[in-house]
Amino acid sequence: MANPKVSFIVPVYNTQEFLPRCLDSLLGQTCPDIEIVVVNDGSPDDSAAIIGKYSCKDSRVRVVEKSNGGLSSARNAGMDVARGYIFDFVDSDDYVEPNLAEFLVDTFAKEHPEIVVFGAECEPAELASERIKQLLSPEARRFESFDPALLFSANAQPYVWRAAYSRELIERMSLRFAENVRFAEDVVFQLESYPLSVRTVLAPERLYHYVMQEKSLTHVFNAGAKRMDKVDAHLLVLHEVLERWDRRGLLDLCPGELVTWFLDLVVFDLARLDAGDYAAVAARVKDELEGHLAQDWPGLPAKATVRRVSDKIADGSRVSMFDAARMYLATRGLMSCLEKVISLSHWR
Repeated sequence: MANPKVSFIVPVYNTQEFLPRCLDSLLGQTCPDIEIVVVNDGSPDDSAAIIGKYSCKDSRVRVVEKSNGGLSSARNAGMDVARGYIFDFVDSDDYVEPNLAEFLVDTFAKEHPEIVVFGAECEPAELASERIKQLLSPEARRFESFDPALLFSANAQPYVWRAAYSRELIERMSLRFAENVRFAEDVVFQLESYPLSVRTVLAPERLYHYVMQEKSLTHVFNAGAKRMDKVDAHLLVLHEVLERWDRRGLLDLCPGELVTWFLDLVVFDLARLDAGDYAAVAARVKDELEGHLAQDWPGLPAKATVRRVSDKIADGSRVSMFDAARMYLATRGLMSCLEKVISLSHWR
């Protein structure tokens, strides 16, 4: 099959328990014109043997073997060999609805988008916060060119596995995942790719099953002992986003929304750092934002509560839990703020 309609790119690392369900869901697609590019990222478990059995059973399963380099590296390796007109990313511990490929083919044919974002179900549902459920529930909408809402309010990110991309966009813009980013790497990819898409379609159909794991990196980073590691990881995400936006001339698109998005991401963790760590992190945040957005970056956000946090970071003053709560209340609303406070008490 020289050019299948859809390439499913599946990075694999130590997921032998879940991998058969994932691959079965892809091979069971109602649209058979697909390929499944399985990238074994140096898994030390039995994943390689499982992949080998599936590739022998069905020629649509193509295997890439590589040494361990992380999720971004594995996805890039998959994109390098994928031949489909549509690229769709699937994590190997998750699974998809049987009509996902058919839905994507129909949507790309009818609406001619460069990106399609769809909904997902969390399993088990009780592990998912209301915030995550909301983010995985986009409303039907079409964006002609870029709109900041696509990144910051339309429930189109995070999680790259709930979006499919035209191969033409990937190749035209030389899109790649940041291999130095191991946490929230899909956020970097989305914040770079969405502004470059000529047309982006959001669909409410829940076509993906996100299997939540207690041992996931997100859960580990939420533990108090790992708080500084989480902040460091988010600072790396900020750095990569700013660097990529700078290279592509995107920094003037929506700088206020970008500052608000990042502070929303880190404000509660900042407020809980000890004095020494806080001072160092505040200086790094200031340097990153000032270096790319100029010295007036604290005044860019639209909301006063966000500007208050920005000003404190810029002058080295301490951001308090009260500041964080006020900002969350303004940016996300009462229920999300309460949910965040409750979750913080769990991850002391």
